[in-house]
Parts: sequence; structure tokens; C-alpha cells
Amino acid sequence: MLLSSQPAPLPGTRGEARRWPLPGRRARYGGRFGQTWQVLDVVRKVAESRGVSAAQVAIAWLMARPAVSSVILGARSMDQLTDNLAAAGLRLAPEETRMLDEASEPPTPDYPYGEPGQSHRSRRIRGERF
Repeated sequence: MLLSSQPAPLPGTRGEARRWPLPGRRARYGGRFGQTWQVLDVVRKVAESRGVSAAQVAIAWLMARPAVSSVILGARSMDQLTDNLAAAGLRLAPEETRMLDEASEPPTPDYPYGEPGQSHRSRRIRGERF
């Protein structure tokens, strides 16, 4: 996840055109961009309450995940590297971790077939075995 020091552009503003994918891409990626902005809002909220950068919160959150064995930093300057390395000493509170986990929880898929399979869920199965 890339984090910018700039807040998310408001829908319909000029900044949105540069940072938001084209309409065709929105459909192709399943409309998940709304959730991305929600995650970034929570990251920024936690960062502001702690007085640290959003990047530090994101890195600390990832490092605390049990399935994550390492975090790859992508610093382009010494300031960014220093900021990223400061995340090593940041421990998020359980409430902060819960907020981040809830915001990033993937939506439950409409298993097994999604909308096309809706009509098949209530169909009667004929035969001796069922």
C-alpha cells in the first residue's frame, strides 16, 4: 500500500482525475477502491491521534500481523527511510489494530456463484438421492 502525505481528493475534484483509476478500471477491479479510501482514512486517523506519519502506522500494522514475516520499505529519500524505520518502535493499541483490521476486511464473496447463481440456490433437486 502506498501512502501519500496528501489527503484523498474529493470526488469530482480535479485531483481525483489524477489519482483515481479510469472508469473501466473501476469495474475491472471490482469496485474495491471505496474500501481503499476507508482504510487510508483509518490509517490517517490513527496516525493523527498518535502524532506519527501514516506510513509508520501502516508499517507497524503490517509488522504486527502474524502471517507477515517481513515488510519491504520503498523509501525514495533519507527522510522517508528515517520515517519508515521509526515504525519499528511503534506498537499499536488493540483498539487501533481492530479498527484497521475491520476497515481492511475483504467483503465476503457471494459464494458460490454470485448474482448469476442466485436462481439456482432455491431450485429443487430431483432424483432419488436427495
